[in-house]
Amino acid sequence: TADLLTVKLMFNSIISTPNAKFMTIDIKDFYLMTPMDRFEYFRMKLEFFPQDIIDEYGLRDKVDTEGNVFCEVRRGMYGLPQAGIIAQDLLTKRLHQAGYRQSKVTPGYWRHEWCPISFTLVVDDFGVKYVSKEHAQYLIETPRKKFSLSEDWDGALYCGITLQWDYLKRDLT
Repeated sequence: TADLLTVKLMFNSIISTPNAKFMTIDIKDFYLMTPMDRFEYFRMKLEFFPQDIIDEYGLRDKVDTEGNVFCEVRRGMYGLPQAGIIAQDLLTKRLHQAGYRQSKVTPGYWRHEWCPISFTLVVDDFGVKYVSKEHAQYLIETPRKKFSLSEDWDGALYCGITLQWDYLKRDLT
């Protein structure tokens, strides 16, 4: 995850680079449905399941003597402590396959091997510096293969910071 100083340095780089612009990408439901190498297990009282789930999966036949149903978790879900790192590892793998590399010196700052594009990554939010929209589209397609996402070509909000870009004046407020 990029820290605030890294994000601010990228903002300054955009302002000082001719024709550079900023956009954001946000991965939706980042932790959900990420495949797990090692399954996890938990138990839950039958009374906490909705009736339609009880009926559909025949859970009344699967209850132990204490009223619990044992469940197997095969994909990431909210509340699973390791869900974040599992999703992050998958995203990193996908980015590497597309030619993106994280800086060895500055965590959270990424660049492409040959394409003039860079971004900061804070969990599932990309803050993207680009000169060519074509390069930004290539970056967007990388996470889109496995995740649903939203794009903001105005770059108006990133990490809770509201941004107003004036590219003609090379100014950010």
